[in-house]
Amino acid sequence: MTFKASLRSSLFAAAAVGLCTINSGCGVLFGGNGGDGAFLEGDDVRIAIPSSVSDRAAGDEIRGDIYSIVDRTITDTNGWVTGGVEGIAKIYEALDGMHETSMDGSWRVYGPYEDDQGRDLAWLARLDEVDGSKKFEFYVGPRDASGIDDLQKLIDGELNIDGDERSGGFSLYFDTIEAYPEIKEEEDSLHTFAGSILVSFERDTSTERKEIEVKFDDFQVLYNGYLDDDSFFSDESYIYRTTDDGAGDFHLAVYGEWDDWGWSGPEVEKFVLDMAWTPKGEGRARGQILEIDGVGDLKHGDLVIDECFVSDGYLSWRQIGETYADEVPDYNFGDEASCVFGAEVFPE
Repeated sequence: MTFKASLRSSLFAAAAVGLCTINSGCGVLFGGNGGDGAFLEGDDVRIAIPSSVSDRAAGDEIRGDIYSIVDRTITDTNGWVTGGVEGIAKIYEALDGMHETSMDGSWRVYGPYEDDQGRDLAWLARLDEVDGSKKFEFYVGPRDASGIDDLQKLIDGELNIDGDERSGGFSLYFDTIEAYPEIKEEEDSLHTFAGSILVSFERDTSTERKEIEVKFDDFQVLYNGYLDDDSFFSDESYIYRTTDDGAGDFHLAVYGEWDDWGWSGPEVEKFVLDMAWTPKGEGRARGQILEIDGVGDLKHGDLVIDECFVSDGYLSWRQIGETYADEVPDYNFGDEASCVFGAEVFPE
């Protein structure tokens, strides 16, 4: 899942740096708390599992592999989603205090402005506010662009506020990144992106209720390495939900090559993560690598690992699929009776 860390730099940070052309001296966009709530803020899309760090010494206790993978996935996602939202918020707030270049109906237009790093790029932003809904669009194109028709949309989104209720999100268009590869940072030059991602959220600021969905639309990442290549793609969703009292669930599905695990070759398989937890933080997790329509090269067919954990995340039970049990004879652990949820908590 190497693409997650790279998203932050090649997409949001690069876009933010370019948009500093519009707001000279905007500073470090991804610092701070993401605004005062008047626009998108980091907490709108920040996700966490309960007790990801325990205050007590572990002793002989361990955290499960799936629990740890979910925790790392959430940390990576927070890096680019939350950081991106905070960057967008600071750009919006800076532009909101400036005089627009022109008007397009109710939309305030800023630009196009030539890239101030000398790249063959130009940037444009559009802001709108109607009936309490704030909308934004960021565009990029060639340096000699004279108007929006010469540019391609990079990011758009909106925020809606109704008392304690906040909702909105943003879309990110990867084909635009590839059309203007100068946007990428050097560390991302080996990655090729395609498709789009829609991040949407609903949140009640008076409780812990929150729902975040990352919808992949023909999303693809190809890593062209010096020694090997890897590809990942998805048309599915990354879902995170918490209820008023803090209970929650998590789901992610993505397709890729998992040969680094040692039990699979270069064929593409489906990787699925699920987790559910109670208000106290105890719960169940499941990780799967699945063949697609019977096609794959997993050593013993579909790989499934189930785990249960107590309130501070430590493992109470773990089981690997029967066909892989001989590969790791000491892997299974504990008693499934310790679980607060049965396997039915997860979708089939």
